[in-house]
Amino acid sequence: MITLRRGATYVGVIAFVLLVWVALTSFGSIKPFLLASPGAVLDSLAQLATTPGKILQPIGVTLAETGTAFAIATVAGVVLGVVVGSSKLLVAAYEPMVTTLSALPLIILYPVLAATLGVGSPSKVAIGALYGFFPIAISTMRAVARVDPTLMTASRTMGGRGLGLVGSVVIPAVSPAVIAAMRVAMSLSLVTIIAAEFISGAAGVGYQLAAASQGLDTPALFGWVLIVIVLTIVVNILFALLTTALRRGIER
Repeated sequence: MITLRRGATYVGVIAFVLLVWVALTSFGSIKPFLLASPGAVLDSLAQLATTPGKILQPIGVTLAETGTAFAIATVAGVVLGVVVGSSKLLVAAYEPMVTTLSALPLIILYPVLAATLGVGSPSKVAIGALYGFFPIAISTMRAVARVDPTLMTASRTMGGRGLGLVGSVVIPAVSPAVIAAMRVAMSLSLVTIIAAEFISGAAGVGYQLAAASQGLDTPALFGWVLIVIVLTIVVNILFALLTTALRRGIER
């Protein structure tokens, strides 16, 4: 029942947005130069679809950069979170610092990254990894710091040490918080990389948005906006399914 209501809500919102969009473009409330009609956007998408590579190649570049950035952020965030979270002294010393840094607009570092790593994929991966790192690191260190000490003691009495202790006690205890943070990090990395491609790039979805915008091709611009929306939704759904399966595996 809840799923049906949720689905009906999504459909209702989409229908309302489309209705407003059609009304604004049909009655001349907004000039086509500023807001393309749904028909013009569909025509633009249809032209792109005649050559699938024009859509798939930019999406592939963006997903490859996002996947690399997310992998780096996950490994670095989990390792730092486990190391810092396992010590009350380190938590007191470094958690406020990491939390403060996470609140900074890290996108201001992109010009520096572009100047040092170039305007290609490395700078995009770096800024995406930065944005993905902090949610994972903060959630991991907080979750590790809250692990029940009695569980740790019981594991040690049964011979648990080092990585064995981490695998048998720490990971199952912190996995819900870490997996939730990973989902946030994935979305942040994807959005940040698209923004970086828009700012300065030669490939990827963000570059296509920039090219359409600079070329004053409003239908193509809105077409790529729709592609980005669909891409984000699909990535989130697939990641949610994957993390659900991962969580069940850990709990077993």
